[in-house]
This record gives sequence, structure tokens and C-alpha cells, in this order.
Amino acid sequence: MAKYKTNESFPKACSQPETFGTAVPVENQSEDCLYLNAWVPKGGSKKKHAMIWIYYGGFIVGDIQQFDGKVLAASADVIVFTLSYRTGPLGFLYLNDTAAPGNMGLMDQGLAIEWIYNNINRFGGSKKKITLFGQSAGAASINYHMFSSVTQRYFQKAIIMSAAADSYFTYHSPEVALDTGIAFATEVGCNESTVEGTLQCLRSLNASTLSALQLPTNPKPPLFFRSHLPTVDALSFVSEPPAELLKDPFSIRPIPLLVGALKNELSFFITYFVGLLQMPINVLDGIITKEELFDLIPLTLDASNETLKEIADYYLAPYMPGEPPSYMDVLNDIGSDINFRCPVIDIAKTFNDMYIGLPVYMYLFKHRSTKSPTPPWFGAFHTTEISYVFGDPLIDDVNFTESDKVVSERMMNYWTAFAKTGNPNFKGDKCACNDWNLYDNQDRKYLIIDSDCPQDGEALRELQCAFLKNVTASN
Repeated sequence: MAKYKTNESFPKACSQPETFGTAVPVENQSEDCLYLNAWVPKGGSKKKHAMIWIYYGGFIVGDIQQFDGKVLAASADVIVFTLSYRTGPLGFLYLNDTAAPGNMGLMDQGLAIEWIYNNINRFGGSKKKITLFGQSAGAASINYHMFSSVTQRYFQKAIIMSAAADSYFTYHSPEVALDTGIAFATEVGCNESTVEGTLQCLRSLNASTLSALQLPTNPKPPLFFRSHLPTVDALSFVSEPPAELLKDPFSIRPIPLLVGALKNELSFFITYFVGLLQMPINVLDGIITKEELFDLIPLTLDASNETLKEIADYYLAPYMPGEPPSYMDVLNDIGSDINFRCPVIDIAKTFNDMYIGLPVYMYLFKHRSTKSPTPPWFGAFHTTEISYVFGDPLIDDVNFTESDKVVSERMMNYWTAFAKTGNPNFKGDKCACNDWNLYDNQDRKYLIIDSDCPQDGEALRELQCAFLKNVTASN
């Protein structure tokens, strides 16, 4: 492991609301928030590979303060960058005008990526050795950069974790984006007769006020808020809807991909949903009734009651009469498939169809620390894997176990090996007999990452994803 030293001073986060039970304190927020952090190992190779992290947060929240790249950088002699970008109305307000074009947050990211590309030699790196990696909204952002002619030339590989540009919560049509923008302007008292007048009124308000008021005062399903999201913007940073761009091999940058998701993605959100709706459910034991399952399913997808019932019936069908399933597990599977797993799998399948020979690797992360403060039914929930990718268990004996350290070392090795070679397999792993096989649309291999040695899987959620694509196609 290379040596490192670090400056512990982090820039302030962009203005954002309190949501999902967490928040960046207001005193740590600012409109002056577009910064980069960089961790550069001492010594080692002269032309290092660089990895650029884009954070999650549903395009509502997020900051770079919580991501420390020193362990990951030192573990494999790579440069780690984290970048910040605006979220909510400050980052994605769309009024169908070049003055409020939408996708400003993606443009923030693009500017940072371009700057790194143009200046990477000053950090001891090479502009031909840049990998983007991100989770959830960050993963979807990477997908958008792969589509965008503005930024797609500035990186050579991508790691997409737990979302894609065509995930349910990562895109608005221009019509919905405009309705959202107008409704927001009306909510804050700024729906003027012209875009110029509306923007002048909005600029007179405090940034923290604007961020806080982006969330609905009387939330209703679905609770993946989907307030201000990426769209086909007025400046053509995103030129077409993601579903259309995915059909066009000339619109996508054909680069090596590593994609995946987690076993229990939705657990992260269920307790929040239950609390927001004030449902009398004990989230500690993870037990819900069939009736409560039907009450909660609408939180995962904006669809007709008939469609939602069809989805529930499909997921309940494999269980034998008289042997009721864990309805919480069923809910977790439905929400995890719709919002996270299936969109990622679709990206892998699409790339494999379009670009013969392009390396694509897929994983399912199942590891749950025995020191996790969450109830056992949470499993490996949304965002769990990030700590392991950044090497947190190696410097935190209080919250992690020896088993966690092994998983973290393996994850860092996988991620950095892929960044360097386009292949996540690496030398020196005691589990080397279980190579990570390429994903293709014939064998459909993926790697199951758990506490023990990783194992091969095949056809991850294939039937479920095909069903969901069919049943939601006309929705």
C-alpha cells in the first residue's frame, strides 16, 4: 500500500433539504459548493490511473464530505477524485428555456470531469486512464455522461452501482419536468408570466429555502420523490430520453463496464416510507401483513392499481398456499427490481447486444456486517457497498469486523483492477479459483459478493425483469 497524507478540510455541501432521515447541517452548506477533492498516492507509477467518484442522493441531496478516498487511493496506487454538484431545483430546474435548461447538476459534473481530464498530468495521472464510478444517482449520472457528446470523450471506463439513467427515479420527460418546474415556482410564490420574471423572483429567495421547498408538503405515493430530475434539456446536454439513447449504438460511448446492485436495495427506504405514512408497523422485526404489502407497493412505482396488483400477484405466485412468504422480503424484491437491479441489468444486456467483445462484468453484493446497527432483515441495503469500496473497514475497528476487512480489500482490488485493465480479476486473492467471468447474453454470468469467497451466479433476476418491462411498458 502506498503512503498517504491527507488534509482533513472538506468544502461545504451544496444547498439541500433534510430527507431520508439525514441531513447536512445548514452551516455546512453553501451556494459556493462546486469543488473537487483529490487523493494522490506518493511515489508509485508516474502515469497513474484515476478514478472519479460521483455521489448518490436521488438528485435531491448529496455531498463529498462523507467520502474519503485515501485508503482506496493508497491501496492500489490510483488517484481518487470526488466531485460535488448541485441537486434539487438549483441543479435541475427545467422551464424549457436556456436560462433554466435543466441538467445544471450534470453540467457541474461534466465541467469537473473535463477539468480533471485537462489537468490530470499535474497530479501524476494520464488522461487516457480515467474511470468514472458512482452509486445510485451518481451511477445514473455516469450513464448520462456516456450518452452525452459533451463529456463522453473524457473517460475510458465506467463502474455503475445500483441505478441507471432509465431507472424510475432518475429521469423526467420534458413535459413532466416542465410541470414540476412550474409547480415548484408556484409553491414558492414565483410563477410569473415570463421565465425571466420567474427566475428573477427565485433568485431573490434564499438557497436553503428553495432547497427545502422542493419536497412535497403532503407527500403521496410514489415516495421516490422525483422532484427535479435529469431530462432532455434546452442545451442538448441530454439530447433524447435514456430509453431512446439506449437503442442507438452511435449515441453511447462503448467502453468497458462493471455494473451491479445489492440483494436488499429497498430496505434503505422502507423504514422512511413507513414513518412518513405513520403506519403502525414495527420495522425492527420486519414483519408486515399482505394488506400492508399492498399499501406499500405504490411507494415503489407510479402506476395504476391494476398494474400494481399484477406485479404483486406475480411476485407472490411462487409461494405455496399455506406457506405465506415474508411479505417484507416480497416488497424488498419488488422495489429493488423496479428501481435498482433491473435498470442496471438492462444496461449490461444492451451493451452486450450492441458491442460484441466489449467487456462487461456484473455483480450482486450480499454481504452484511455482523456489526451492522440495522435489523437483520435489512440485509445488504442501498449504499451498503460504498464503505467497502472506499476501504472504511480497514481503518475502523469499532464498526467493522475482520470479515468486513476481507470483503473491503477484495472490493477495492476488484474496482481498482477494473479501472486499470478493464478486468476486475486480480492476483493474490485466496479465492482466485472463483474468477469473475464476463457477462454476456448467452451465459449471463455474474459474481455474488458475500462474506465467503465470491460465487458465480447466472441470469440475475432475468424472469422478474422481463415481466416488469412488459407490465410497465404501457404504464
